[in-house]
Amino acid sequence: VAVGGEFLIPEGGVVDVEALAEDALASIGIAPPAIRTSPEAGGRLYVRVPTWVWVDGGWWHNYQATASAGRVTATVTARPVNAAWALGDGADVVCSGPGVAWQPGLPEDATDCAHTYTTSSAGRPGSTFQLSATVALEVTWTSNVGEGGTLSSISRSSSRAVEVGEIQAIGTGG
Repeated sequence: VAVGGEFLIPEGGVVDVEALAEDALASIGIAPPAIRTSPEAGGRLYVRVPTWVWVDGGWWHNYQATASAGRVTATVTARPVNAAWALGDGADVVCSGPGVAWQPGLPEDATDCAHTYTTSSAGRPGSTFQLSATVALEVTWTSNVGEGGTLSSISRSSSRAVEVGEIQAIGTGG
């Protein structure tokens, strides 16, 4: 039964449905995003070679959680909307989605999530740059009593150290 925007449940007590949605959000349990690069960051990235970055497709999906109080339930859905990348050399890239996983034969402009390093990470602490991704997730909620709406967006971040080296080429004029 609705009373002044809150709901009385037969088991006793008043339920604030939006607060119940906040409880569901607190329990949602989203791991940090899985960062991928090409060339693979586990090896070495290179100066003047475009580096594609993306969030693993297995991570990029909607997340849901439900909280209950008596017969009243609220379900939240957190949907990833963009990824902000800090490349470690002072550059930033914001991608409207997870980015595109590199595959042989794709044109260089097939992704909006790429960066070309112009300096080596040699001389930096650990001889690496810190590559990080922060994914923003929009949060909506519904309930079994007809209430719903949006909650403040949330984010999840992860980072990894990447080594950026230089390669030398010599032209032979042949």
